[in-house]
Amino acid sequence: MITTTVIDSVRSLLPTLRARRQDIEQARRLPPDLAKGLRDTGIFTLSVPRAIGGQEGTPLEIMQAIEEVATADGSAGWCAMIGSSGNIAAGYINERGAKEVWANPSTPTAGIAAPAGAAVREDKGVRVGGRWAFASGITHCDWLWAGCMVMDNGKPRMTPMGPEIIHVCMPVTDVAIHDTWHVSGLCGTGSNDFSATDVFIPEHRIFKLLDPSGHRAESLYRMPPVQLFVFKLASVSLGIARSALDELTEMAQAKVPTMYQAPLADRPATQIGLARAEAALGGARAFLYDTAHKMWETVLAGKPVTDRQLALARAAAAHAVETGTSVTRTANTLAGGSAIYTKSSMQRFARDAEAMTHHFTVAPHVWEEAGRVLLGRRANTPAF
Repeated sequence: MITTTVIDSVRSLLPTLRARRQDIEQARRLPPDLAKGLRDTGIFTLSVPRAIGGQEGTPLEIMQAIEEVATADGSAGWCAMIGSSGNIAAGYINERGAKEVWANPSTPTAGIAAPAGAAVREDKGVRVGGRWAFASGITHCDWLWAGCMVMDNGKPRMTPMGPEIIHVCMPVTDVAIHDTWHVSGLCGTGSNDFSATDVFIPEHRIFKLLDPSGHRAESLYRMPPVQLFVFKLASVSLGIARSALDELTEMAQAKVPTMYQAPLADRPATQIGLARAEAALGGARAFLYDTAHKMWETVLAGKPVTDRQLALARAAAAHAVETGTSVTRTANTLAGGSAIYTKSSMQRFARDAEAMTHHFTVAPHVWEEAGRVLLGRRANTPAF
C-alpha cells in the first residue's frame, strides 16, 4: 500500500518533469524545485530500512518507480536511480551511521562504488582523500558515500581477497565539487567530479559494499549489491524507450513525411518498425523483471543466490540497456528530420539512451563475464 502511494505520487509529478525537460538539460542538473518534487514523492524512502524510518520496498517496486520517472525524463530517471542506489547503503552500514546519514529517509544520497580514494586508518576512524568522477545528483544531495582503498605506508593494505576496500559517508559540505559535467547524453544529471582532502571519517560512517557480513538481515539488503544496482539502472533505459515509442505513436497520427500524402501511421515502414520495437522492448523488460523476481524469491526463502542467477542478472540488464537504446534509436529515426532539432524530445531520448550503454556495469565486457559464469568458469572480476 505504501509503495502504491509512492508510485501514484511519482505519476503525479511526471507532467511537470516532461514540461521541464529543456530546463533540466540546460541546467545540467535537476533544478532545485524538481529535485524537491522528486524527494516529496517518497521514492528514495523505498531503499531505506523501516527500522530507521524508511519504507523498504521490494526490488521490483523500486525498479517500477524508477522506470516511471524515466518515462518523463531520462536525466530525472537516472537521478532517481542513483539516489535510490545511494540510499540502499542505509542497509549496509551500522545503525548509528544509518541514523545519522539518513536522518531524513526521503532525501537521496550520491554514491560512488569505485575505490578512487585513499583511506589511512587512525584512532576511531579513517582519514581520506582523493577525487571521484560521475557523482550523479551530488548537487541536490546532503550526503554522499565513496569507495576508498585502505593504505599502509603508501601501499594498498592487502587481504586474502585483494586490496582492502571500504566505503565512507561524508557530508557534501566536506568535499569540493568540480564542474565537469559537459556531455552528450543524460545532461541533466549533474554527474560532476568531487574531491576530498584529509577528511576524517568516524568508524560508524564506514561500511563495506561488497562484504555482506556487515549488511542488515532484511531481505532487501541481502540482494547482491551489484546485481541489485544493474536491475535499477536498466529500468531507466526501459523508461526512456517506453517514452520514445509513445511519442512516436502520437506523432505518427498527424505527421506527413516529405513527398508523401499519408501520415507516418499509415506507412508500412512505421508500422513494421513500431511493432518490432514494441516486441523487442517487451521481451527485454520481461526478462529483466523475471530475473529480478526469481532472485528476490531466492533471497526471501533464505537461500543463497546461485552463480547462474548472478550471471543472468548481468545479462538481463545489459540486454535491457542495449535493447532500450536500439528501440529508442529506431523511434528517433522513424520520426524523421524534425527529430534532430534540439526542441525535439526524440533526439534527447536517443542521446540519453546511448549514454547509458557507456556505464561500466552494462558495457560490452559484461557479456563475456556472464558467459564465463554460465559456462562454469570464474568471473574475471571480483565485483561480478
